[in-house]
Amino acid sequence: MLGTPFSENRGKVLENLVAIEFFRREQEMFYFKGKHECDFILKEGTQPREAIQVCWELQPQNEKREIQGLMEAMVDLKLRKGRVLTYAQEETRKIEGRTVSVYPVWKWLLSETHTTEK
Repeated sequence: MLGTPFSENRGKVLENLVAIEFFRREQEMFYFKGKHECDFILKEGTQPREAIQVCWELQPQNEKREIQGLMEAMVDLKLRKGRVLTYAQEETRKIEGRTVSVYPVWKWLLSETHTTEK
């Protein structure tokens, strides 16, 4: 389908890339669904360790949805830190007393630990 716009699928492609890397690293993960959704919850033993949301880019039209899903998972699972993996954005935000790292997926892929610590 060369005629379809790639831009509509970029976020899904990035999310699949992250999932494949978790499988490659044999990282136990699950999906969070409450009122909102969070793409990945990583586990360490039986405990949730990190909430990760994946999107191509945080923009005004998607930011509320992406952050709400991440924050709901963090609150429900009592996590202090979470991450939004994007194509190229990088910043750290404090939201409701929690730390949210917005991090480029390429840097995350090159990191050894794949955790919220930089």
